[in-house]
Amino acid sequence: ASILNVILDVLFVLVFHWGVAGAAIATLLGQLSSTIYCFVVMQRMHLFHFQKGDFKTDFSLLPRMFRLGSLMAFQNIVISIGGMVVQSIVNGFGLIYVAGFTATNKLYGLLELAATSFGFALSTYAGQNLGAKDYARIESGMKAALKLALGTSVVISIMMVVFGKTFLSWFISGTPEEVKAVLDVAYHYLFVMAIGLWILYLLHVYRSALQGMGDTFIPMISGIAEFMMRIGIALILPHWIGKQGIYFAEVVAWIGAVVILMPSYYTKIRQLKHIDE
Repeated sequence: ASILNVILDVLFVLVFHWGVAGAAIATLLGQLSSTIYCFVVMQRMHLFHFQKGDFKTDFSLLPRMFRLGSLMAFQNIVISIGGMVVQSIVNGFGLIYVAGFTATNKLYGLLELAATSFGFALSTYAGQNLGAKDYARIESGMKAALKLALGTSVVISIMMVVFGKTFLSWFISGTPEEVKAVLDVAYHYLFVMAIGLWILYLLHVYRSALQGMGDTFIPMISGIAEFMMRIGIALILPHWIGKQGIYFAEVVAWIGAVVILMPSYYTKIRQLKHIDE
């Protein structure tokens, strides 16, 4: 999907001159190709071979699916709105600051990529073992995920601190003076996020474990906490320490979520083990 997206971006934007619409169409076609490919592969697997009867609606499942899905959707909406509000605050700090902030956010996806992957893996793993009522395996999987997540975050953090300016320079252009000013803003923001990156990785692991165990309420509450902490720091801290205060909004938001998610996970796993006994 990614390779096709890049090829179609070049074709639709540079050759056909479709502009932003061309980029959007390329993204959709790339995702569609991935969907079709996965469906074809699944059809070859015995466990996932779809029959006509599989498409009949099981109305008894709808309320539970809606409850789980709606809470996760609300959580993601709240987090996204928080990011938009922070961006609106940053926009008031001037062009140089906006450019630096944007350059760092370009790298944010790379910073978070492994954390998201660990989260997806653990969510599926926890769900499978919840169904099998093998709660000890959830615990052992969680410990393994935490070790991998923390180790990976440390490696990425070191890379960002040491080579961050080089990475950021790929997203910055302009006169030498402009590049220097933008790079200074971008690197300071990246440095703060890199130092607190391990917290983000804990967030993804604990949140995904809870979701895999069927609890979407606590992750939603953690999303609200993220929103409040992110907005609060973005609004208040710059008045105390200047524009640099906005750098800490993300890390403090992560802390706010982890403070809720971590004890909730251990409470949940104890409850499950107690029920099993």
